Amino acid sequence: MTLSACDKGVLNSAEWDMENHQWVKGDLKSFTLEALDTTTVYAMHIELNHDVTYSFQNLYIKTHTVFPSGKKVESVTSVELLDNDGSWAGNCRNNACSIYLPLQQRFTFPEIGSYTWTVEQYMRKDTITGIKSFRVVCMEVNGKTN
Repeated sequence: MTLSACDKGVLNSAEWDMENHQWVKGDLKSFTLEALDTTTVYAMHIELNHDVTYSFQNLYIKTHTVFPSGKKVESVTSVELLDNDGSWAGNCRNNACSIYLPLQQRFTFPEIGSYTWTVEQYMRKDTITGIKSFRVVCMEVNGKTN
């Protein structure tokens, strides 16, 4: 796992390389975000790198957010990997594809403090093959709320 907060406007990011291009059910990926105020507007996106041998049109992920107060929120998202014409979405070269997808486009943190964000694969199979890496980026977008 690598963490980075060096890019301008990036609150935090994390990238995980999947050993043997496999994501095993229960292999949770986590990182912490430090919210300093409740007015700055952020966006969160994911970048997924996969082999063209990946067997599904999408990847279900389950995210868990733990707020500074201890409140917990979970959600399930389908990451669509195919275009309408059945071809791989994103950029594909040399039997590998990379796709960038917005997860949350405009949000503010409702509480000041440390948030823990965790993601896991949420498919019907215990081991998903063909996933090379998964990256999440949380960055500031223009301005603050009033």
